[in-house]
Amino acid sequence: MLTKLTMELEEDTIDYKKASALQGVMFEHIDSDYGEMLHQSVAHPYSQYLSKKGGKTEWVINTFNDEAYEKIISPLLEPSFDDFYVKKGNAEVKIKKKSLTRTDMKELLDEFYNDKAERYFDIEALTPVAFKQNGSYNIMPETRLIFQSLMNKYSAVDDNISMADPDTLDEFSTSAIVSWLRITTLKFPLEGVTVPGFVGNFTLHIKGTETMTRYARLLLKFGEYSGLGVKTSMGMGAIRLTKRGKENGAE
Repeated sequence: MLTKLTMELEEDTIDYKKASALQGVMFEHIDSDYGEMLHQSVAHPYSQYLSKKGGKTEWVINTFNDEAYEKIISPLLEPSFDDFYVKKGNAEVKIKKKSLTRTDMKELLDEFYNDKAERYFDIEALTPVAFKQNGSYNIMPETRLIFQSLMNKYSAVDDNISMADPDTLDEFSTSAIVSWLRITTLKFPLEGVTVPGFVGNFTLHIKGTETMTRYARLLLKFGEYSGLGVKTSMGMGAIRLTKRGKENGAE
């Protein structure tokens, strides 16, 4: 089960740069043994980020399985969790409203098998996106890096299906192109360092088979929960699918 907890905050002085500090707030409110396990794991069953849009400041936490939901989101749904303190920034933050969205992984698979997919996908990078490549950060939305990231994240979540297939990735590399983009670069601050990334909008055009378009839709919808690229547990890589419009070359 994929779950998204959205918390609208009263505090308007914090932004995406404080998302790594919010990860610390999250850990303060979950079971310490589970938190230690998360610290030691390579593949995290959650992502989280801070978004400011339309006059709203929202802290979003996503989980990818039932255990993560019970251990991470359930404690934060308690009525007693109605405010928190951000040490870095010295801010007391009030939670105005909480909302929950849940999607069964089976729904994504049923859609894959039963519903035809569009060939254009419009994506908004809400927080800085970066990919690790050859020991450095790549801050361009290259199709191979996009689908490699999503395939690896999906495979880490679902033990029954491995998306990390080299042949499929090669096919995405040749059949998918970035047909439009409007992005800018931003630096994401972590402990003593900053990681470069991009935010903004871009369009993916899948020119391959119908099966490839369905794979792309499945992975991108999953990516709205998992995030894209590196440091998604710390606030980077938040994406969402948007509706097509004339501005981005819709036909």
